Amino acid sequence: SSVAHVARPFWGAYAASKAALEMIARCWAEELKQTPIKVNCVNPGATRTAMRAKAMPGEDPQTLPSPQEVAKKVVHLLSPDLKETGKLFNVYKNRFVDYHVPD
Repeated sequence: SSVAHVARPFWGAYAASKAALEMIARCWAEELKQTPIKVNCVNPGATRTAMRAKAMPGEDPQTLPSPQEVAKKVVHLLSPDLKETGKLFNVYKNRFVDYHVPD
């Protein structure tokens, strides 16, 4: 979730949980890099969910992809041929992105 990287008022606990999830995935990727197991995170972007509708009441949910549409874009990450590990898959960009250390 981009919330792990952009501060928003009153979203502290949620943002911290997302940032922690990204870090634990990166640690596990390092711990498991000598095995065939791959560990990555997925940033689905804005998705049509009840939680999103509650958080963004003025937004038209019909303009957002459904969870099923997002799932179709990430199912390939389950392939045993996947080489990437310790990265973030951005669904909107349809590609892996590296984490960056803040300047």
